[in-house]
Amino acid sequence: MPQNEMKAKPDERHSGAQKVVFLCFTEPISLSPEEMRPHLDAHKAWLAEIERSSVLFLAGPMLDENYRFSGSGLFVLRADSMSEAASIADADPFHANGIRKYKLVPWQINEGSMEIQASLSDGKFRLV
Repeated sequence: MPQNEMKAKPDERHSGAQKVVFLCFTEPISLSPEEMRPHLDAHKAWLAEIERSSVLFLAGPMLDENYRFSGSGLFVLRADSMSEAASIADADPFHANGIRKYKLVPWQINEGSMEIQASLSDGKFRLV
């Protein structure tokens, strides 16, 4: 079995949650943010689709030192293998149309905490 098709498994020499996800670092190939804008709706629709299916854990743009979009982005995928993560990333309209390129890196989550504060009456939530 090729290595990228192996089922993702944690390095058990580390303690903690031992959950493996895939970081997808994405970069523009040649288009400026203005030239990418016509493809943005399809990209956002794709993200919403994989979020609803629980494949997408987190996603967002990278910011520069002035807290402005730098051109790079990151999304974190739940997948069983590197090849499955690549198939998911390949389906991003930005990648499928050759507008952006990506690099996948398996990441083992061991530590951290997250709280979600939800206000049910107004449908708002906040990550703490």
